Amino acid sequence: MKIDLTELLRKAGNEAEIEETEKISFPEDNLNLTKPVKIEAHLTNTGTSVLANGEIDTEAELECSRCLKTFRQPISVKIDETFSRKIPEPKRKGAGELKEEDFVYPIEKDNTIDLTEVVRQNLILALPIKTLCSQNCQGIIKEN
Repeated sequence: MKIDLTELLRKAGNEAEIEETEKISFPEDNLNLTKPVKIEAHLTNTGTSVLANGEIDTEAELECSRCLKTFRQPISVKIDETFSRKIPEPKRKGAGELKEEDFVYPIEKDNTIDLTEVVRQNLILALPIKTLCSQNCQGIIKEN
């Protein structure tokens, strides 16, 4: 999900709206998406970075923690991310705690940003720890 920021980066204060839809999935993270990912975001050029505020919508195939059946669940998550050409150096072990500015995504040399990692991380964080096909799920029922 690459977005070209060339126009937005021309002047501090520029703003843009984006709406992208793409079929992606993350099976290596056990995140199988059954609908294309739709991202709507408002982008703002602050002069030193680009702020992206918006929402991601899709649907994932999950496994119920009680009955082990697969089911589909819509996922909608708000995003608030920062992109910059100047990415802070990674902290060495024991070099102090992480700060907000340590969580910045890169703006590539060709003035693009790739939203794929933003989507992946935000969707993983939005998944429930215990997935249930329904609140009334009885779990695995043994037949005699």
